[in-house]
Amino acid sequence: MKPPRLLALTATMLALGVTLTACAAGASAGVAPSRSDAADAFPVSIQNCGSELTLEHAPQRIVLVNSDALANLEALDAVDRVVAVTSQPEEGLYEQATYDRLASSTVLTAEKNATGGSVVSQESILGAEPDLVIAPENAVDVDALAAAGVPVYTPSAYCLNPSAEGSPTATFDRVWGELRDYGTVLGEESKAQQAIVEAQQQIASPAPSAGSAAAVYVSSGGSVISPYGAASMVTPVFQAAGLTNVYADVPDRVFDVNVEDLVARDPETVVVLYSGTDAESAVEAFREAPGVGEMTAVRSGRVVALPFSYTDPPSVLSVRGPQELADRLAALG
Repeated sequence: MKPPRLLALTATMLALGVTLTACAAGASAGVAPSRSDAADAFPVSIQNCGSELTLEHAPQRIVLVNSDALANLEALDAVDRVVAVTSQPEEGLYEQATYDRLASSTVLTAEKNATGGSVVSQESILGAEPDLVIAPENAVDVDALAAAGVPVYTPSAYCLNPSAEGSPTATFDRVWGELRDYGTVLGEESKAQQAIVEAQQQIASPAPSAGSAAAVYVSSGGSVISPYGAASMVTPVFQAAGLTNVYADVPDRVFDVNVEDLVARDPETVVVLYSGTDAESAVEAFREAPGVGEMTAVRSGRVVALPFSYTDPPSVLSVRGPQELADRLAALG
């Protein structure tokens, strides 16, 4: 029997080989594998958060804890498989058909953690009769769900042990890897490869230097400021937008700092990440934090809000993040 990692690698290489063979045979045919053909590929295994995740069949009843995976599901035409969510997605990020489809999905009862993410009980999840749960590792009881026969896929940014997923510094390669994993898990390898090609075309050459910046999440009424470091998708999004992350020297994805540390690094731009609120409220919460008025970004009016989904977890929205951020900065004048 092949080791688990080799199984995962073999599955990925086979999927890629099928895609390349199809292209070589003639792109004009434009024939994608049928759902029945995809079903023949199962069971499949991938590495997820340092453990092997195996699916016996292509999932048809997905429960989403938070909406972070939605962009990648949309890219693979798999939104119609979602049967339950913990919240309705933020407006303006997805296609209208996605909102229409999710409007009929069951909304599970969930609590919110300090950063606005959902924490949902096993009973609530099992009540939706899922065959796949997509959730942060700390939002559900992964072992208990596995014991109940329900596999859990965690976006790489939300693994409890980030070192299990890729290099310490985030790059857009994480988006491509995430799409490949979704393609394998959903039985949509060809669509995943096409989504990767289209996403790569959106990333132009890096923009001219726009100075230093920090991305922060503000919680607890402005008393807690959490910047994003090297492991966050903030780093490549900033680079593509011409910005330098002042916290790129910190290997962690997200962490809390005191205001003095942020003031000492004195970024020329502050990007306030937000979800579940509006841009104006997010910026105001940051401006009200004691001590930030001394910062160059605040004094020069270079504080802008950006929906969190344009950064983490790695998705096709991360690829759109640089342009979205550039547009919002340009609007500052």
